[in-house]
Amino acid sequence: MYDLHLNLAAFVDPGLLFVFPPWETLPYEFVSPPEKTERERLTALYRLLSGEPALVVTTVESLIRKIPDRDFFNKKGVVLESGGEYPFDDIMEMLSGYGYSREKRVDSFGQFSVKGGIIDIFLPSNENPLRLDFLGDTLEAIREFDIYDQTSKASRDSMTVYPRKELILFENERVRLFAILADARERGMDLPESILQQLDEGAITEVAGIEDLFPRVIQATTLTSYLRDEGRIILIEPAELSARKSHIEKTFHELYRKNRSATICLHPDELIDAASLDAASRNAISLQSFTASPHSLKWRLRSIPNFHGRIKQVREEIAAKISQDWRVIITTGFEGQARRLHDLFSEFHPDGRFETFADAPVKILLSPLTEGLEITLCKVLILSDHEIFGKSYRKKREFKKKTSRPIDSFMDLKSGDYVVHINHGIGIFRKMERMAAGGVERDFLLIEYAEGDKLYVPLDQIVMVQKYLGIEGRKPHIDHLGKKSAWNRIKEKVQKSVQEVASELIKIYSARKALRGFPFPPDTQWQEEFEALFEFEETPDQITAIEDVKDDMESPRPMDRLICGDVGFGKTEVAIRASFKAVMAGRQVAMLVPTTVLAMQHFSTFKKRFEGYPIEIDMISRFRSHGEIKQIKERLKQGNIDIIIGTHAMLSKDTVIKNLGLLIIDEEQRFGVRHKEELKKFRTLVDVMTLSATPIPRTLHMAVAGVRDLSIILTPPENRQSIETYVLEENPDILRMAVLNEIERNGQVFYVYNRVQTIEAHAAALRQLAPEASWAVAHGQMREHELERVMIDFLDKKYDALVSTSIIESGLDMPNVNTIIINRADAFGLAQLYQLKGRVGRSMRKAYAYLFYPKHRPLTEEAMKRLRVIAEYADLGSGFRIAMKDLEIRGAGNILGVEQSGNIYEIGFELYLQMLDEAIRKLKGEPVASLFRTPIFLKTDFFIPDEYINDEKQKIEFYKRFESCDSLDEVEQVEKELVDRFGPYPEEVRVLIEIEKIRAMATLMAIDEILEDSRSIRIKISGSSKVDIEKVIALITKDKRLAIDAGEQDTLVFTPESMKGEKKVVPLKKLLQQLG
Repeated sequence: MYDLHLNLAAFVDPGLLFVFPPWETLPYEFVSPPEKTERERLTALYRLLSGEPALVVTTVESLIRKIPDRDFFNKKGVVLESGGEYPFDDIMEMLSGYGYSREKRVDSFGQFSVKGGIIDIFLPSNENPLRLDFLGDTLEAIREFDIYDQTSKASRDSMTVYPRKELILFENERVRLFAILADARERGMDLPESILQQLDEGAITEVAGIEDLFPRVIQATTLTSYLRDEGRIILIEPAELSARKSHIEKTFHELYRKNRSATICLHPDELIDAASLDAASRNAISLQSFTASPHSLKWRLRSIPNFHGRIKQVREEIAAKISQDWRVIITTGFEGQARRLHDLFSEFHPDGRFETFADAPVKILLSPLTEGLEITLCKVLILSDHEIFGKSYRKKREFKKKTSRPIDSFMDLKSGDYVVHINHGIGIFRKMERMAAGGVERDFLLIEYAEGDKLYVPLDQIVMVQKYLGIEGRKPHIDHLGKKSAWNRIKEKVQKSVQEVASELIKIYSARKALRGFPFPPDTQWQEEFEALFEFEETPDQITAIEDVKDDMESPRPMDRLICGDVGFGKTEVAIRASFKAVMAGRQVAMLVPTTVLAMQHFSTFKKRFEGYPIEIDMISRFRSHGEIKQIKERLKQGNIDIIIGTHAMLSKDTVIKNLGLLIIDEEQRFGVRHKEELKKFRTLVDVMTLSATPIPRTLHMAVAGVRDLSIILTPPENRQSIETYVLEENPDILRMAVLNEIERNGQVFYVYNRVQTIEAHAAALRQLAPEASWAVAHGQMREHELERVMIDFLDKKYDALVSTSIIESGLDMPNVNTIIINRADAFGLAQLYQLKGRVGRSMRKAYAYLFYPKHRPLTEEAMKRLRVIAEYADLGSGFRIAMKDLEIRGAGNILGVEQSGNIYEIGFELYLQMLDEAIRKLKGEPVASLFRTPIFLKTDFFIPDEYINDEKQKIEFYKRFESCDSLDEVEQVEKELVDRFGPYPEEVRVLIEIEKIRAMATLMAIDEILEDSRSIRIKISGSSKVDIEKVIALITKDKRLAIDAGEQDTLVFTPESMKGEKKVVPLKKLLQQLG
């Protein structure tokens, strides 16, 4: 269905194309479809209801499965227009009734938030969330806004609010459903815990699996009834569709017979209307490959043979067609490939505008088409890159955008979190409190230290406080305040260690700078053709990494570059291209990996990628006999092997590589100390590239940017399918279905079971549940070679499913495994769940994750929250960022040495990175960023009232952002965003913003402090300040309010006409603008 949708997008305006996917849930299991499916279905239904032109791609299951009739939806669409009058409270009530959840901030679909007169909402049918700006009950403006930075974008004239889900029931429908479910309970039927709880509470709000119950309370129909009279139906391969329909009917009837005595089940005839396919086919257009019907139209179309990268043959074919006055259109899904094709076929002078269609003999066009064809009547040949190179390229039109502004970890600060105050050490954040100090009201952070000591930090000093990020599962030591504090001693100790790390990094870097290596020649034409054979689209980060590596190789000093990126993000391809470049220059390449399984995997990847090229590749590992290894070493010595891949066995003294030019090290942190020492020797002799799958924090990257060459691949490969995630009570039927569905499409399954003692018994039970699948078992207590054998057999597809503890090896790329089932998911930490889930979804196929938790056992709130974060997998979700931080800390340990983890643990990650950055800058003689901000003490209230922002997190976010501003422009930018998100601000916020503008200017001029006494404002200017003294003297002669303090020559005294709130703040700001 999705492939057809993509192909149609090559010919039809994508704005007219919709998909209506099946629910993909088994009946009678009380499971609802995932959010993505809901959104796609709703968007298609509402388009059909609107009567506007649409082409909807769907499946048999979606066609025959019953849905609510048109009236059910027509009653629910509410149109809102800019300038219209709508009761504000009614809108909020409607959104709640429509299933939208009210949050403090809108971060994902189906949420809304209310901030003063502003309502933010994310509708299922929209790309971006919408901001409704009310004045009283008048809707003044409708704007789209960015989900990442929350700022407004384009304006809209109107919008239609639809329910969040397909089956949102009205009150009378809920009452009827309540009666049906209560009756089922009375009769002793088995119902899920969530439904029993709602029955106890006396009201039904949300029922998982309502798709199998709604026909009892709502009029049901099928999708064809949504078509207007003139609507057309096109059936592709009707015979196959009919067979599929029979299979669906059979499944529904079997499950009905199996479940009807145990739980509430509607007869299949109430859920599906099998006759609707036959009814549709009477007036449908049928497309089929083979037809014997007397009145059928036979298209004169021919499919294209596959050239498998034989460019010479493609050129001959194009030349022949042009000579017969044919037009040739070459299509590809991405620009890098288009440029490559343009170069390869430059002799035909193809049109270089890839975005638009032009009438030229040879045209290269960006299009998602997956295969070409020959249209004889029109003399048109359409060739896709798939036929040219013999590879099935992934098609996608744009890359996911990265977050525009990294969200500070402070955003996730909640009561009970550990924080670090730069001067006082680690304490516990308790709350934000408004207090009057010296007759002035302000907001403070309350931090608790050892023995109950309390520290109140004014929010204009928030830059001194960081959230403590340490090592998952380890609690930090809480410091004392005052004389008992050991914080300064700890800080000094870490500082010393950080300086050692910094000087070691600088030393290695300087030594390498002085060395002469082998400068590789520029790319050859072979290199270009080899790169064109890559079957996926390179991501922008990948292209940058490849260019970085090539620049390093072509420079005269030895390369030492670290490439970071998640598994499957394309690091191996970077290594492969570098290897090709080295071999083309007559050098040998060695690739070192930590495990035999990885060696096998890389060996097969390299063999496949270098197919058809005269390049010798071999492997040294435990799977080679002594005789074979001896022979390989001899050939290496003579220079007869171009690329050698191996484990640390390759580091033995008798390995001599005649002409080594490039060493690639995969996951270096997994090698032992002795092996690492041996590797150090190589670094000064040849070009070295290290690959790592552990993420590296951006700040660390910045800190070591000048002393360690790093390339970071952050963009996931396109068409990396999102992972459909289900969080469920243990359910053998769903488990069996998940396994069999995966095997049916020739895929494989990971089953995670984390208790070694009972893993064999559990695997035996699984074999009984799904005997059609072949099961293997792997866990950390097996002998190493035994474990390797199982993993390799699984990689070779000898088993369908692998029952394993959480050791599923992190470096392995298994694109064929696209279902993961996690037993007792509630017992795993966030970072673990994130990593486990990331083991699937590495190919073009849809991937599934099933997170099971025990039946009839209530989950802790914390566990439920973890599972929800993983299920929604909001890349924006705070949980995701926390999991990433946990991994980043490990990544930092890998770069800086494991012993640094202890230091990170003692003072927190952020402060550690800050120290490292400063140490490196000092050693390099670069300026160090100053933490100094001019202290301002004015006797006036300034804070953000709860009536304006009632969410503590967002309040702290704005304090922190105002405090981080370095210039007047930055303050004004944050002010603009504040108004956009929360509406016009009150007096106290106005004063706060003016003070922040004063602070930004005063800090730039390095003014020591600004202090209000009983009658005037004192501005202290020391020798290091950047205030122009001549300007000061000129101002004093002109402005009677300004004078120099007779007793303190370095202090200016400013006496505004009024000492009240804004009346003193605005003149003070103007004065500083004149001094600046």
